[in-house]
Amino acid sequence: MSTNGTVLSVLQAAAAEMALPEFGSAAGNIQQIPQQLLALYNLTGTMLVRRRVWRLLWRTFTFDAIAGQAAYPLPPDFQRPISQTEWDQTNRWPLVGPETPQQWQWLKSGILSTGPRERFRLIDNTMELWPVPGSDTVPLPVKISYMYISKWWVESADGQPKLKADRDDDTCVFPDVLMATGVKLRYYQAKGFDTTAFAADFQNNLDDALSQDGGAPILSLARSVNYPLISVWNLQDGNFPGPTS
Repeated sequence: MSTNGTVLSVLQAAAAEMALPEFGSAAGNIQQIPQQLLALYNLTGTMLVRRRVWRLLWRTFTFDAIAGQAAYPLPPDFQRPISQTEWDQTNRWPLVGPETPQQWQWLKSGILSTGPRERFRLIDNTMELWPVPGSDTVPLPVKISYMYISKWWVESADGQPKLKADRDDDTCVFPDVLMATGVKLRYYQAKGFDTTAFAADFQNNLDDALSQDGGAPILSLARSVNYPLISVWNLQDGNFPGPTS
């Protein structure tokens, strides 16, 4: 469950910083300012989802392939895939793709286009596999797994994720200060006011949130070590030793 402040507390703080009238509720309020601030809160969150692969929105989806079935529905909260996470866990192969329309047409219509590795594409709200599971080249069972970014960035009071905030006690995965500065920036934009200071404030908080969202690998400036086992790095090009006649 999120430890961030509620939607109402974030909007009340943003309103106070802009010297707007106080309000006791945002969701369902008939007054224009609370309604507008709530709409801008949802707009800010939706745009942040599209901005980056946020760690708190990582999800994993797994399904069992069915004989003769090529297309499988995406999860209801699917926003976009995380590249190179698509795997055939049964055979321990990464899936090949996503294929372009041109490649897919070649696979479906070309000669000798079928092999032991599954290929995939995302079309409509499905993941489509080729060859079709259950064929000679892809015998069952086959378990497919992949990671994706969820578009459900809001949490209800009981911890259930959802697409947008529609209750005062909802929370979200993004930091309160980032959401508050986003609401203020978009409120001033909507009113046609000067947004220079608010834009800089929002960008600073966004940079902070992005840098703190997850860890990063340690990059070494030292020379890379060679592989210790036999490989292209320690196998001679020719003149291999052997018996002579």
